[in-house]
Amino acid sequence: MFKRKLKLLTLLICAGLFALLIAQTGPAIIASRVYDVGLGFLLLIVISGVRHLLRTAAWYFAIEPQARRVRFRDLFGMRIAGEAITDLTVLGPLLGETVKGVTLSRQITPEHSASSVVIENLAYSFAVGLFVVSGLILFIAEFPSHSSMRAGALITLASLLLAGSLIAFIVKKRYRLVSRSLDGLKKLNLRWLDGLQEGRAKVAAFEENVYDFWHGHRAAAALILMLETLSICVGVVEAWIILVLTVHRASFFAAFMVETVNRVVNLFFAFIPMRIGVDEGGAALVLRTVGFGAVEGVSLAIIRKIRTLFWVALGLVLVGRYAMVSKKETPTSSSVAAASK
Repeated sequence: MFKRKLKLLTLLICAGLFALLIAQTGPAIIASRVYDVGLGFLLLIVISGVRHLLRTAAWYFAIEPQARRVRFRDLFGMRIAGEAITDLTVLGPLLGETVKGVTLSRQITPEHSASSVVIENLAYSFAVGLFVVSGLILFIAEFPSHSSMRAGALITLASLLLAGSLIAFIVKKRYRLVSRSLDGLKKLNLRWLDGLQEGRAKVAAFEENVYDFWHGHRAAAALILMLETLSICVGVVEAWIILVLTVHRASFFAAFMVETVNRVVNLFFAFIPMRIGVDEGGAALVLRTVGFGAVEGVSLAIIRKIRTLFWVALGLVLVGRYAMVSKKETPTSSSVAAASK
């Protein structure tokens, strides 16, 4: 209950921040910037589509080869559907990634489906971490005089390095965190935990699939990491193009900084639908710091939101489509094993 109230309060604060930024920037100015993009929105949709394709390819290669019985276009549709849920709900990736996993589990085994989602997200998180770390280092080197922002950058940098090191250590040592947690709960002899214990074997199999992939498919892991990194770089190109279309001047450094802040915002505010308010505030802050203006930042974030609405609309259509897929198509572990022989 407390977490729900906290999320609601945060959402209200972000909505208020969004309204304040719009009022201070001026709706007419923002509208003019959006008008300046014009048919450029088609280009932005194509560019963001390339990013979705790259992450879909990473997800495809995250599926074990013997279980890879899904068409790429279907996987792309599942990703778009999951992203739409992520963007529109306060549960964010928690619900969106679950939708992706459940939908995919109708074509491959649930264990392989769940592990592929986790593997792809681990690779993406690692790529984001490397990207943000490099962006923060560049910012600290370029703007050493901004003491307060430098302190925030250093704290974020230290947090990312610590989290990344911890995750790498867990994967390397193959710690079964979830299944061991269930073993610990079993000792409590609580009746309501009986249902959880029944799924322990599946949880253990899922954990083994994740660890086996990282340790046994190093070439595929490197390919996935490369695809995830390229998908982030596409965001830099998109930010650069928006600045060119709206301000008629741009620098890749500014675009790099915008995308760095955007990744941080997505990391810490994933539960805010469409990252309303925080996207605009972050972009305004970073562009003002690197020599543009808050107007450019707010406009850039809103233009990106308009582009996102296209994919959200498509995703909602695809959610309905995949929800109607018959569960009779759900494979069993034995059928997949037989098919892989």
